[in-house]
Amino acid sequence: MKLRTPIGIVAPVRTPTGRLAGALSAWEPHELLGHVLGHVAARMESPIDEVIAGCVRNGIGNIARVAALKAGIDDSVPAVTVDRQCASSLEALQIAAAKISSGLAERVLVSGVESASRGPWFMEKTSRPYAYAEPQPYRIRLSTDEIGDPSMGETAELLADEFNITRQQMDAFAFESHARAAAATQKEAFAAEIVPLPPRRKQREQVRQDETVRADTDLAKLAKLTPVFREDGRVTAGNSSPLSDGASACLAASLPALEKDRLAPDALLLGISTVALDPKRMGMGPALAIPKLLAAHGLSPGDLDLYEINEAFAAQILAVNRELNLPTDRLNVHGGAIALGHPFGATGIRLVATLINAMKQRGAKRGVASLCIGGGQGMAALFELP
Repeated sequence: MKLRTPIGIVAPVRTPTGRLAGALSAWEPHELLGHVLGHVAARMESPIDEVIAGCVRNGIGNIARVAALKAGIDDSVPAVTVDRQCASSLEALQIAAAKISSGLAERVLVSGVESASRGPWFMEKTSRPYAYAEPQPYRIRLSTDEIGDPSMGETAELLADEFNITRQQMDAFAFESHARAAAATQKEAFAAEIVPLPPRRKQREQVRQDETVRADTDLAKLAKLTPVFREDGRVTAGNSSPLSDGASACLAASLPALEKDRLAPDALLLGISTVALDPKRMGMGPALAIPKLLAAHGLSPGDLDLYEINEAFAAQILAVNRELNLPTDRLNVHGGAIALGHPFGATGIRLVATLINAMKQRGAKRGVASLCIGGGQGMAALFELP
């Protein structure tokens, strides 16, 4: 949980987030990932030891390797893809930190990608010939039937039940997320973390801003949306993170390696925690991971200046904060995934990039990035500005 020595983080960046079938759908997932990998690699003169990428649905065939080659990274550099669902790229960072701390590597490109627009369709392989059984969509299993394997949206409904979170509270949180993200976009607060994408197909200009932010939304519009997961439920498309496309990347390196390369770290990674819990309460992962991480460093929640916690669902983040009681003016200050999207494999490092960017802008000292994870897990990472 607490690293023996801090790890330097350099150039945490991301693509703009694309909406489903939007501007980024013109890009294949390995191209999105290669774009940000190439951007970070261009900052380096010394050899890269490894590329690690998080990916959930687009990772068949080791997308990390394909993207590294697409980025022009030397073919002698190994690459591997990891899957810890929503925290896949944060898991990539954890593996990189472990390798660097143990001396197995000095410089690792850490990244993640997901394209809902280009995600493959999966089909069940039946036990009987198709003449007797029609093909059925394959549902990815995150738990057992005995324990319960509800959809992610149903887990949000369960948390809304448990914590008595109303539809109005969920919609109000979603509105605030979009308002903060829209304000940050207008002020170009994301400019330092976004790597623009050149135009494709019929596009005439670069893609420079997140497509998922709805500056024109309001509570009345959100209230008109129907529940998605239960007929009498509270979780809607408006108070959930949207299906989206995006990629993220950064360099993780030992401080001696950065000094040798004359690269100043943008931030220091101090530690990472991983937890597990009842899969039906998967959204509460950050409520366990953050206290575990802070305890390992002898810190209390008030010692941190900023928190980036993934907003899979408004019900989920509201339930987490019922437990943590974090000041809302320190939580997701530029909006969260309800507005900025949740491209699964990319989100971990997207949170890191947004957190470090916001810390710099606000003169913050310490911050945490955290996510819940489908299947009942959670992760949190602690960062400090040098």
